[in-house]
Amino acid sequence: MPDIRLATFNCENLMMRCDFRHAGIANARDRLTEVDDALVAEQVDSVFDVLSEDDRTLTAEALAAAQAEVCALQEVENLVTLTAFDTRYLSRWETPYPERVLLEGNDSRGIDVGLLSRLPVSFYRSHARETYGTLGLKPPPRASVNDYAFRRDCLEADIVKDGRVLTLFVCHFKSMHGGRKRTRAVREAESRAVRLIIERRFANPAIEDWVVLGDFNDYFEVDGRRLRDHGLGPLINDGFAVDLVSHAVKDPYDRWTHHYSGDDTYGALDHMFLSPALAEKNPRPPVSIVRGGTPYRARRYEGQRFQGVGWNLPKASDHCPLAATLQFVGRPFVA
Repeated sequence: MPDIRLATFNCENLMMRCDFRHAGIANARDRLTEVDDALVAEQVDSVFDVLSEDDRTLTAEALAAAQAEVCALQEVENLVTLTAFDTRYLSRWETPYPERVLLEGNDSRGIDVGLLSRLPVSFYRSHARETYGTLGLKPPPRASVNDYAFRRDCLEADIVKDGRVLTLFVCHFKSMHGGRKRTRAVREAESRAVRLIIERRFANPAIEDWVVLGDFNDYFEVDGRRLRDHGLGPLINDGFAVDLVSHAVKDPYDRWTHHYSGDDTYGALDHMFLSPALAEKNPRPPVSIVRGGTPYRARRYEGQRFQGVGWNLPKASDHCPLAATLQFVGRPFVA
């Protein structure tokens, strides 16, 4: 039975500006989001602009510390940005990842989900253009059947190791901006959409090996206290999927991946949801939450920080990378 080291990380505004002189792309400034070829992406000269050099270095150091074979990332501007981050920042600690996947999603700021992988990606597709109507789902309040079901995307990808395939669904749900209660219905609709996509992919999802991972912008517990006012119910309420961290991390005070300084909440916004079959194969898998890039304002964390981390800034991100090593059987790879 092969094992795989997975990580998920919201990189927080991994965006850049570009010098297009050597890109070889007609009207490149207008068409940069259309680049979906890794070789073309490497030809674009770029510098990171939204956050400082210190922030981007800490972001890379945090991800490198996760030591993952496959990294699911959120808040990445485009494939060019992902490529530059990999080859110019992550490469200070790691050999660049040979497989990079990013398809444009729906976010108005242009932040997308993507993958870095040291393992072959045999298949991938975006679900960004699925609407409530095409999925046959009831829209949340103030939405119509013609609206997109995902605020960003649900990126589906098959990863191959030792001749076996593990399927990932990478997500970044609607933020809590505007209030957690007011935005809950949108995240609940996204949860239903992910579940339906999995049910369309697998005739019997409970017996297959798959992982839904990413930034879900919601938590169903705080320090072990279960909550009912979350939008993740369609994924977890009836055992459709199992939350890895609450399944594997015994100390409820050590499950947080995000600190909100406004009300000093330490919550798990970042999740890996395992299929029941995969959870059964991994009753207590090793889990890492990399907090070395967390700003000092997150005072609950008393461990060592990366060099240069400040009280608020610089920092790696407002999220922590979540990583785990999982055993899986999956499906045989057929070329």
